[in-house]
Amino acid sequence: MKPFRLAFATTVATWILLLIGGLVNPMGASMACPDWYFIPTCNGELLPEMTGGVLYEHGHRLWASWVGLLTLVLAFVTWRAKNVDATSKKYALSALVLVCVQGTLGGITVKLNLSSSISTLHLGTAMAFFGLLIALTFRLAPASARPSVPSMHRGLILAAVAVVFAQVILGGMVRHLGAGLICGDDWVGCGPSGWTKQPLAHLHMTHRFVAYALVPIVLLAGRHAAREAAATGNNLAARLAKLPAVLILVQVALGLLTVATGRSVGIVTFHTATGALVLASLWACYLALGPSRAAGLLRDAGAREGANR
Repeated sequence: MKPFRLAFATTVATWILLLIGGLVNPMGASMACPDWYFIPTCNGELLPEMTGGVLYEHGHRLWASWVGLLTLVLAFVTWRAKNVDATSKKYALSALVLVCVQGTLGGITVKLNLSSSISTLHLGTAMAFFGLLIALTFRLAPASARPSVPSMHRGLILAAVAVVFAQVILGGMVRHLGAGLICGDDWVGCGPSGWTKQPLAHLHMTHRFVAYALVPIVLLAGRHAAREAAATGNNLAARLAKLPAVLILVQVALGLLTVATGRSVGIVTFHTATGALVLASLWACYLALGPSRAAGLLRDAGAREGANR
C-alpha cells in the first residue's frame, strides 16, 4: 500500500478510536477490565465475553491495538519508500513513538484507578497523535498545484488550533473530575446566581465560556482561510475552510444538549468526537494553506545536491 493511503486510513481509524474511547466513560466501563499487561487483555483473557462494560472497554483496547499496528506498518512503509522525504519519515517514527506512549498512558490510567490527571493527559496525547497523523497525511499526499508561498493568515488559524486544543483538554478535565453535571440542567449559568463557589462549577463554567469565545475565533479563522484560498486558487483549502464554522456550531449545540439531556451517552460521545473534528478541520486548513509538497521536495532535493558538492 502507498504511504499516503496508509496514512489516511490510519488517521480515519484514529478518529474512530476517539469515538469509541468517548463511549467508555459515559457507559461507566472504564474499570471493566482492571488488568493491563502491555497487551489487550481483559480479566486475563484476550477475547473475553463481550458483554456489559467489557464490550466498550475491551473493544476500545482492541481497536487501539489495531491503530497501533497500522501505525507500525505506516512507519515501516514510510521509511522504506524511496520517494518520501526525510521529514515525513521522522513524522512517521514520531507517530509510532506517540502511539506507544498513548497506549502506556491508557494502562497507567487503569492501574491508578482512573487518575483524572493521567486520564486527561491520555486524551491530550490522543489529540496530538491525531494531529500528527493529519500532518503526515498532508506531507505524503501527491504533489499538488498549491502555492509555494504560505498564507499570511496561517498565524490566526494556528492560534485557533491552539485554543481548540486547550478547550479539548479543559473538556477532558470536566469529564474526568465529574464536573459535567455540576450545574444541573441550567443551560445559561450555574444555579440561581449564575455562578457558585464550588471549584468544579468554576471549571465547568470556564469550559462553557471558552466554548462561546471559540465560536467567533473559529468563524474568523475559517473566513480568512476561505479568502486566502480563493485568492490563491487553492481548491483544497477552499473546501476545508467551510468545515470549521459548521463543526464549531454543532459542537456548541452538542455541549448544551449534554447538559439538557443529563449527559446522554450518545450526545457526550459525539461531543468528544466532534471536538476532535473541529481541531482536525482547523489544522487541515493550516496545512492546506502552507507550501506545497512539490515545493518541499524541491527544497529537499536542493539540500541533498548541495551536500553532495
